[in-house]
Amino acid sequence: MIVQEPIQVIVWDCLNNYEYDNAIFLAERLHAEVSSEETAFLLGTCYYRAGRINETFYLLHNITLTLPQARYLLAKCSVDLKSYKDAEAVLGTNLDIVASEFGEQAPYALQLLAKIYNITERRSKAAEAHRKALSLNPFMWKSFSQLCNMGEKVDPHQVFQINNSEFTFGVSTLVNLVSNSENISIINSNIPNNTSFNLNITPNNIATRTPMSVSTSITPETQAPVKRMHSVFSGMAPIPFSPSFGMLPVEESPVLYTPTLTDSNEQKAIPKIVNSLRAHVGQLKDAVFSPSPRCTLGPAPRRSSRLFSNNNSSYSVKENNKSPSRKFVAPKSPSRKNKQRKNIKGTTESNERNKSMETVTPTLTPKSTNGVALLGLLKELGEAYKSLAFLDCKTAIKQFQEIPHKQLHSPWVQTMIAKAHYELAQYEAAVKIFVEIRKQHPNRTEGMDVYSTCLWHLQREAQLSALAQELVELNRNDSIAWLAAGNCFSLHKERETALKFFKRAVQIDPDAAYGHALLGHEYAVAEESDKALSSFRTAVSIDPRNYVAWFGIATVFARQERWKASEVHIRRALAIHPHSGVLRCQLGLAQAALGKMDRALSTLERAVALDKENPLCRFHRASVLLRAGRPEDALADLNHLKDIAPRESLVYYLLGKVYNKLGDSHLALMHFSWATDLDPKGTGGHIKEGFDPSKQDDPPEKSS
Repeated sequence: MIVQEPIQVIVWDCLNNYEYDNAIFLAERLHAEVSSEETAFLLGTCYYRAGRINETFYLLHNITLTLPQARYLLAKCSVDLKSYKDAEAVLGTNLDIVASEFGEQAPYALQLLAKIYNITERRSKAAEAHRKALSLNPFMWKSFSQLCNMGEKVDPHQVFQINNSEFTFGVSTLVNLVSNSENISIINSNIPNNTSFNLNITPNNIATRTPMSVSTSITPETQAPVKRMHSVFSGMAPIPFSPSFGMLPVEESPVLYTPTLTDSNEQKAIPKIVNSLRAHVGQLKDAVFSPSPRCTLGPAPRRSSRLFSNNNSSYSVKENNKSPSRKFVAPKSPSRKNKQRKNIKGTTESNERNKSMETVTPTLTPKSTNGVALLGLLKELGEAYKSLAFLDCKTAIKQFQEIPHKQLHSPWVQTMIAKAHYELAQYEAAVKIFVEIRKQHPNRTEGMDVYSTCLWHLQREAQLSALAQELVELNRNDSIAWLAAGNCFSLHKERETALKFFKRAVQIDPDAAYGHALLGHEYAVAEESDKALSSFRTAVSIDPRNYVAWFGIATVFARQERWKASEVHIRRALAIHPHSGVLRCQLGLAQAALGKMDRALSTLERAVALDKENPLCRFHRASVLLRAGRPEDALADLNHLKDIAPRESLVYYLLGKVYNKLGDSHLALMHFSWATDLDPKGTGGHIKEGFDPSKQDDPPEKSS
């Protein structure tokens, strides 16, 4: 049976209400009736939203695609299925051609192309694609963050600004709505007093992330009968031999304007223009989809038609409004001004209305929209994020704390500040922020892997166990939950269980470089060097700036006493994170093992200066000072460590060696005894070494 509503609009209504089964069923009926690229794209979108990626891929892969929306959807499916060669072939390799062919979707296509280049380790091309996307649309924050993570030098003040010669996508939909006369035509001459208007809402230029768009056409009902049909995909070629239930009637003169509602600010601004037009035009009547002559057959109007034309329905445009067919409907009742106008003569009202229509020429520019304010905020966030990406953490914390109050207390900004504290080895400060985030946003998982690592460093078993259990119960398919569980069992020294959970995490998210790095460290502790090196190398292949993985490779080589290779890799880590005291400690140990005592001491002095609160730096400096024949200088550091870490057996063992070097056998024996009491298995073998003169100049024990 032929229905009145265009089936495409009904399909999009189902998608917006998350009724994917209904949407797929109707889209399949339409595609069976009219097998075209447009209907295939609509059906493919339904499949993709429902998670049926394989069906979407094979549906679009088997037809010749010309629509940029369909090509973009096919490329996304190819990337999801890890068919990167097919995705690159669909998008193209010439960035200028991609920018011209994909129109308003070009920034997203370029961003997807950059992802392909990054996965296939063509990072220079990935950076070029991200820069191109930002030049087309300065609101592409993901491209900016990816450039920062790749170590590219980008200036937020140059990126987050509107260049009229390049930025063609509009800061606000309303800017295009009122400035492009070719997109909207308001016929304001010879409008009779009893004119009513039609608002035709059509999904157009639909991307996978923008499920709905609005096409506005205001035309008098008294025009000539409809002579032709137009596809609901305005701007595309009409479907030949298509059924009327898939079409919208379009008059000859007006041109449909089709903005996409992709931003909440734009949605909030649209009612202002509509209300302005309504004040001049008067009460709008029967905002329904006008059926074509072929659609007039059949039973009485369906319920959805009555909903569309109900004059008692209220008008609202909200960010999460789900039905595209209810965006523009008549108000409940005339305003007070309209009630007062009933006493005025009809001819006067008509003349005033016509004059008002002629003067409706809103002059909005990007500078008068919220877009510029948003760009200003992005500049501030961009500066702070850039500092964090380049691990200038103290500057990043200061910059984040200077942003507006509301943004400062958002969970994302607080997570970034906590990560900065973590990179500075200020685990206590990071944990305090993460605790507040968990209280206010208990279902948020972003950054919880870092939170679990902070708890691991602080040896808080109960708190880490509770966090891991909560995250796993929240979502068992989230890799972050299993990373937290792995850290928990690693803290309990249950190596096999920890390895199992880390493996599960990288199985869920194979592209998580941090997960591979944690797995490598667990392998290293379990003395499985080959597997540890494999995991670390996987991590650096995913993210070459993952200094944790480079540090892990250096520690494995150090345990194998391959000090030259260890020094090379620790320098790679230091090039990424030059402000880390722990990395400089490891470099100092490698230099000392290679006999470069002066360089080693200089490196360790700088490490202590960078991180005065880190006991590891002082411990390694004391051990190198002892080897350099300066036991008196080592004694000061060790006594300080004994006060802040009274249960660390290695401190007492090294104190025993210092006193033995100074000739005080009584104090040496006492400290060796304390070390044995604290850790009988770990230090018992070192006591004889301390009293054996032939082993006094051996390299220091390996760091735990």
